[in-house]
Amino acid sequence: MKTIIALTLTAACGGTGGDHPDAPSDPALRYEPWRVGAAWSYKLTDAKDPAISASDRLTTIMGEQDVGGSHAGTRAFLTHIVQLYGSKDVFQAYLGDLDVRYRSVFYDAQGVMTSTDVDDPYRLKLDESFAHTKPNAQWSQSFTETTTGGTPSHKTETWKVIANDEQITVIAGTYTALHIQRTSSGGAVQDYWYARGVGKLKETGGAQLEELISFTPGN
Repeated sequence: MKTIIALTLTAACGGTGGDHPDAPSDPALRYEPWRVGAAWSYKLTDAKDPAISASDRLTTIMGEQDVGGSHAGTRAFLTHIVQLYGSKDVFQAYLGDLDVRYRSVFYDAQGVMTSTDVDDPYRLKLDESFAHTKPNAQWSQSFTETTTGGTPSHKTETWKVIANDEQITVIAGTYTALHIQRTSSGGAVQDYWYARGVGKLKETGGAQLEELISFTPGN
């Protein structure tokens, strides 16, 4: 069932990540409406073998806590994400206009931890500033990622806004979406569609395709 939210936006002008961010302060009005208890159900499909798919794979915000490690003292939303193969816990937070990720913990199908990625200063998930939600806007973000047992790896990802008013229909319904594209350091391209107040509607280009089935707002 599609959740319909009436939006009234009041945003102050300001720079990305500054004291007066462009993005609404109310999480319910953002493209990533992170609140404790929020849950998204997705249909996931193997990008290499479309015959392999699964429905009702949940992404759930479990609570807020200290990220720990090199990010000790930083609080973030602990988000549990059930994937097509295995799962992961992600620590993500708002940083002004930015929606960022600090640490990811990966588990196999039996729930056994396999690895951890730590991103410094963070890995960008979405930039909700006015400048970076306009059609054809392009920018890059660099960070250092350290995987369990590995050496730090410097990465740069390039972002481009394809459209901010694209009509898209997914299992959950039809929405007006922000369509954004990310190119990794290795050249892999992924596309994402977001609806304000709902979150990610669709994702393509990675190991699994994702399509929103339903969204439950948090507290």
